[in-house]
Formats: sequence, structure tokens, C-alpha cells
Amino acid sequence: MKKPFYFFFIFLTIIFLVQTSILFAQQKPQGKRPKLGLVLSGGGAKGFAHVGAIKVFEEAGLHFDYIGGTSMGSIIGGLYAMGYHPDTMTKIIRSQDWTMLLNDKIQRKYIPIEEKVNADRFVVSLPIKESKVQLKQGLYDGQMINILLAETTSPVQNITDFSKLETPFVCIGTDLVTGENVVLNKGSLAKALRASMSIPSYFTPVDIDGRLLVDGGIVNNFPVLEVKNMGADIIIGVDIQSGLYAREEITTMVRVLDQVTSFYRIEANNIAVKNTDIYIKPELSGYDMMSFTSFDSIYKAGEIAARAILPQLKHLADSINSFGTTEYKPKDTRPPDSIFITVVQYKGLHKVSKNFLDGSLQVKPRTWVKMADLKEGVLRAYGSGFFESINYSFLPDEDGANLLIEVSEGGQGIMGAGIHYDSDYKVALLLNGTFKNFLIKGSKLFVDISFGENPKASAYYLVDRGKKPGFGIKYTYFNLDFNSYQDGVVLDVISTNENRLELFTQISFKNTMQFKAGFEYEYFKVESTLDSQLDFSFNSYFSLFTSLEADSYDRSSFSTRGTQFEFKAKFVMPLSKDWLTDLQSNSVIIMLKHNKNFPVNARNTFKTGLIAGFTIKNALPPFQHTFILGGQNENNSFDGFVPFTGLRFVEQQGYNTLIGKISWQYNIYKTFYITPKVDVGLLSINFKDLFDMKYIMAGYGVTFGYDSFIGPVELTIMGSNFNTKPLGFINIGYYF
Repeated sequence: MKKPFYFFFIFLTIIFLVQTSILFAQQKPQGKRPKLGLVLSGGGAKGFAHVGAIKVFEEAGLHFDYIGGTSMGSIIGGLYAMGYHPDTMTKIIRSQDWTMLLNDKIQRKYIPIEEKVNADRFVVSLPIKESKVQLKQGLYDGQMINILLAETTSPVQNITDFSKLETPFVCIGTDLVTGENVVLNKGSLAKALRASMSIPSYFTPVDIDGRLLVDGGIVNNFPVLEVKNMGADIIIGVDIQSGLYAREEITTMVRVLDQVTSFYRIEANNIAVKNTDIYIKPELSGYDMMSFTSFDSIYKAGEIAARAILPQLKHLADSINSFGTTEYKPKDTRPPDSIFITVVQYKGLHKVSKNFLDGSLQVKPRTWVKMADLKEGVLRAYGSGFFESINYSFLPDEDGANLLIEVSEGGQGIMGAGIHYDSDYKVALLLNGTFKNFLIKGSKLFVDISFGENPKASAYYLVDRGKKPGFGIKYTYFNLDFNSYQDGVVLDVISTNENRLELFTQISFKNTMQFKAGFEYEYFKVESTLDSQLDFSFNSYFSLFTSLEADSYDRSSFSTRGTQFEFKAKFVMPLSKDWLTDLQSNSVIIMLKHNKNFPVNARNTFKTGLIAGFTIKNALPPFQHTFILGGQNENNSFDGFVPFTGLRFVEQQGYNTLIGKISWQYNIYKTFYITPKVDVGLLSINFKDLFDMKYIMAGYGVTFGYDSFIGPVELTIMGSNFNTKPLGFINIGYYF
């Protein structure tokens, strides 16, 4: 009895072991685990769809062994390869001002106060190199993109072999000289990403190892074969390319550029698609490569396309993961808050002194440096205008990192041109030459010539030493014709002509504040175009002045944040000896202007203004130093010209004034604005009459504005207690 029992027990044991081995074999497939690759195509702003797709890949439990991308696909792929979670990528993308980023627009707070006026008045600007006006290799140098990439790639500062990233990575560039496909898998990751997305003619090319590289999408926009060559057995590809447009669809410059570059990559795309195992094509027909303000909807399109095959993605993840567990780091990469800097190195400095960069960056060796402070320092240096580009990277070091600052110094300067029309000053064309390091290192020379009905010209030479006293000299010429009114009726047309020379010393603070003190000489003429008896010859005047100016506006037009402030005191003395100057006397004039923005929310901004001006002891200053109210032009020829809603240009004149302004700026849609406004003021000849309420002026109006590429386009409808009939004001273009 015992032997059959033993045989039966042994038989059951053998059956159990066989079944267990079969189940184990089913749960853990034999053979080598297949390698999974992710390929992301280029397509500009449409690349935001990659982030939505990656979110679904994470949900499915997919873990990629290799990642490759081109252009925007290289940026999203590079971030993912570094270990950024799609939610972190989303936060980074949403936090960017893409208009400023793509147009290399630096925030006004980083621009020296004397150059803020130049930041927003040119329609065209061209560099001057070797005493010649030249065309650039691209519309933009990509400075702001460079800073963003340097910041986001800082977590892998010590990695120069992209196969050593959390996920091995490769991206593609195009050799501008040979047209060859260039595989980028070593060196600076930030530089490689910048080269891969360098749209020809839009961004300047990038020099890597002696090769001039532009957007890889020209020849290889979907690098499937490159990822296969890395070792991938299975390829998941997300393709955001538009393909070729039909004739009726080629309606913009962006689509023309997209169409031209598409011709060269058609064959490569067809081969790449055939080698893709899971091909995802988001529906993006309503977008183009510059639709950077449509992140949410483009992101959603990528998510929808990937979610449509979620069961297939989960099945693939389960199949690959069944080969056994592999440890994967969580996707929690973020830029470090601080980095320990051992050495600071500069590359490319020739004309600009090392001391200037030291002062701008304020980075000391062998100290912890906050990434935010380093970014601020780079922006301060770039905002000076002495550099075409200034980029930073980190070199591996045992104790921390060597900070390498690579600069491309600007040429001799720039030539700029602008165009403007308004109801007060009429049509004008501006030509500007801005020259750096002219005669003295750190100096700036600005030359303006404005052609039009009221011509102007100026030459402004400045040696700015920051908090240390600098000095400047400025010459100004202008001619201005305007109407003279009485009770709203035109009595005369007055013509003025002035030559002004200023010499001063100045101290600047953080690009937003400037103190000046100096003197000016004026050679001034005023005459009537209707009455020859009022034809006065040129007269001379001498002034001593001191001023304090501040400008922290975020934008010169349609600003939403910041303050503008000016305090000026001057002592004016007539020098000529004739009957006109005998009527005038030495005068002390004090003026204060203060404007402030109060942002309410993303669309609404409450604005206030205060203007106060006084002439001490009832002196009689010359015409050009009186307070003259009216019009809407914010950039006037004389200090005392004050725009006032509801009054015609130069309609009211006095020696003392006090004005309050309020307005509400509402952003209707994208770049369209409506601004209702109210101005209330007092104006008098004698100070004792300044607060007499019978002289009070009240103006009201509404401005309809559009922020165009040539500057603000505005229509103002207004009225006042002096002008009961509606008045109009038109402005087109940046003020100058």
C-alpha cells in the first residue's frame, strides 16, 4: 500500500512542478527584453502636443530606453530624457512669455534707463560691423531661448555624453554649409537643443565643433533611424508635421517657410514612418509652427491622439515589463536652486572690460550662487547692449562647477528706423544710429534724425559708470509748429525753432533710476506765421538743472505694471538783451510727474497720474519753460508740455499747474485695448490763483488701441468743460 502511495505522491509533485514552470514561463518570457524608443518630430509650437502624449505614456506605464527628437521635439524630448515630468514641463511652458521669448525681447527693467526709449521705437534695426551696415544671419539671436535652455538643462551640468542622461538621448541638426544631417549626442545639451531648433533666417545658426548648424527639421524632422541605431527594438513616434500645404492654404509667411523646408524631408519622413511601430499623429490642422499662445489646445490634441490607443500602449507596457522589473528613477527633475561656483571663466571678451561683466553678474568664485540671481546678472549684462549674445554653461568640477560665460560682443552699433504719425506732430520718419564704446570704453552715442512736418535731430554722448558719477553731452535741434487758441478758436499758427546744448553729470541705479545735474544753453526763436510783427529773432538762454528720473514700466505701450517718475528743478536766465527778454526774468521752475500702474488682473489695469509744476515768486519764464496743456502725445519737445484729455494740443498755458489723471486699461482680446480716462487740473499765471476752482479743467475720453508690430495704433475720442464738442486724436506707431 505504501509503494503506490509514494508513486502517486511523486506523480502529483511532478505535475505541480511542471504546471508551476509553465505559469512562470508565461509570466516571465524567455529571451532578451526588447528596448523601447520614443521619437518626437519637429513642428514649432505644435510640439506642445508632445507633452500631452507623454502624459498618456506615463499613465500607460511605458518606460523608454532611448529618446530622439528634432527641433521642438528635441526640446521636449531632451527635457523628458533628463527626467522632467510632463506636469513640470507644462508649468515651464505656461510660465513663459512666448512673444518676448521668440522675439528676443528683454524686459525693460534690464535695459539702462537712457536706452529704454530705444527699446520700442524701431520697426527695423540692423547691426553696424566693420563700419558697414550689415544684415544678420537671422532675425533674432535667440538670446532669451538660450537663457531658458541653460536654466532647464542645469540639472545635467556635468553630463557631456547624452547617452549618460537618465534616458539616452539624441537630437538632429542640419549643417548649413553641406546640408548634411548632423547627429548631436555629445557636448553641451543646451547648445545642441538650441541648434536643433534654429529655424533658418528666424534664428541665427549655432557653431558646434566648427560646423554651422540650423534646424534639423530641414533634412530629418523625424529621427526614427537614429533612435533605432541607438539600440531601440520598438519605436513609438509622435509626428506633428503638417506635410505639404495646398496652394490655398499657403496664406502666411510662416506657412511659406514651413512649405519650403518640408520639400527636403519628404523622403526621410516616409522612411521614418515605415520604421515606426506605433505611429501617433495628433490632429493639428488649425495650428502652425508659430501658434505659441495656444498651448492648452495643442497639448490636448496630443493627449487625445495618444489616449485613443491607450489600451494598445498599456498592453505594450505590460508585455515589456513582464520581462522583469527594471529600476526607473521617478520623473522629478527640476533646475537646482543654487550651484557652488568654483571658477568664473569668460570667453569672447575683447572690447568690453572684465570688470563690467563682474559688476553685472556679481558672481564670486567659491560661493553658492542662486540660479535666479545668475539669470538676473546675465540679463543685466545683455540689456546693456554691449553684447549680441551672452550665454552661460557649467563645466564639471570636483567641488561644484566652473561657470563659463561665452559672449559675442556687439559690433560698432546699430542703425534703426521707425515711422510715426499723430494728430499733434503729424508724420515723421526716424533714422537712428546707436554706437557703443565710441572713443571711451563703456560709452554710448545716440544720433537721431527725424524727418517730417516738425523735424528733429539730436546727438547724445554718454559715459555711464553706474553708481559712480558719469558724464554726458547732448545736442538737440527741433522745429515745431502749432496753433494758438483763445476760447477754442484758432488765433494764430506759431512756429518755434530751438538749438539746445546740455552738459551734465549723472549717476544710475539698477537701470531704473537716474540722477542728473548740469547746465544747458538754448538758442530759441518763436514767430507767428500770420502776423509778421510777431517775428522774433533768436534769443539765448542759460539754465542750471537737476533731475531725478525713474522708469520701471514693464512696457512702453499698454503697460500693466511699474512706475514712471520725474522730478526736475531748473534755474533759467535770459542772456540776450532785447525787448523780448526784457519782459522775462530769471526763473526757478519745479516740476513733478508721477504715473503708476495698478494691475487688477490679467486683463485690467488701473492707472493714475499726477503732474505738478510751479514757477517760484511769480517770475516770468520764457515760453519754452512754461506749462502748456493739451493733446495726447506723451513724448513732447519741451519739459512743460503736458498731455491733457479733452484739450487741443497746446491749448492752455500758465506758470503753475496741478493735474490728476485716472484711467482704466482693459485688454479686450489679445492685442486690442480700450481705455476710458479722466483728467482734472488747475492752471494759473499767479500761484495764488492756482486753487481757484473757477479755473478748474475737466477732460474725459476713451482710447481704442491696438498693439501692432510698428507700435500702438490708437484712436481717442474726448471732450472737456472747455470743449463741449467731441475732439479726436490718432496715433500710429511708437512715439519718438
